[in-house]
Amino acid sequence: MKIQAICLALFASVLLAAFPSGAEDARLPYAKLYEMQRLQSELSGQYTNLVVALRMESVSTNITATNLDVYIDTKAGRIAVRIGQYGDFKVPMRDDLLAENPWIITNQPRGSMKLDWFLGLVVRHLTTSIRYRDLMQVVRDCGEVRQRMRQILPTAPKGAVAGLRLTFSPPGNGASVVIHSERADKKLEAGATGTITMMIDPALLDEDPLVTLSKEPASVELVTQKEQE
Repeated sequence: MKIQAICLALFASVLLAAFPSGAEDARLPYAKLYEMQRLQSELSGQYTNLVVALRMESVSTNITATNLDVYIDTKAGRIAVRIGQYGDFKVPMRDDLLAENPWIITNQPRGSMKLDWFLGLVVRHLTTSIRYRDLMQVVRDCGEVRQRMRQILPTAPKGAVAGLRLTFSPPGNGASVVIHSERADKKLEAGATGTITMMIDPALLDEDPLVTLSKEPASVELVTQKEQE
């Protein structure tokens, strides 16, 4: 089975709060992105089954990543920040820039840009038989990563990562997943939309039964639920 890379926006933060009162363009202090990118690098090294990425984008659907011109406005001159096809980017990690803490400026008006912290699954080649823990470990890892990220931006959404949604193509083809638990086999069947949702089960994590899929899913998505207050 090939698990396609998926992305989950952990938060979207409009950069309005970071503007000086007279600024007309969207901007953010270098030190803020330095802190976020340092954590991103740390998490990427610790959770090798996940892709952790920073992305910036316009709230306007008419503005794409190729329209963005972003630079670090240092005293010594501008340092261009390359924006990838999907809005992904990295800033240089330098002590002198951290000490200066210049603005990172975009060519878009204030209030029109947002900064997303995204998670994705590393693309893997697996068979249609897999252990439950190997399949669901990413759910626990995503939850831990989200908690770490919220230490930097406490306003991030509190929705817990609770499971996986497998989508099979074409819809309505009778795809199924069987969890071969010691208690009894548990069969999950795709509905008319071709989806099967598997919520994480601590007891099954401990048991780690074999899971078989009738066919490869076309996509795998993370499922979240609002945390209880």
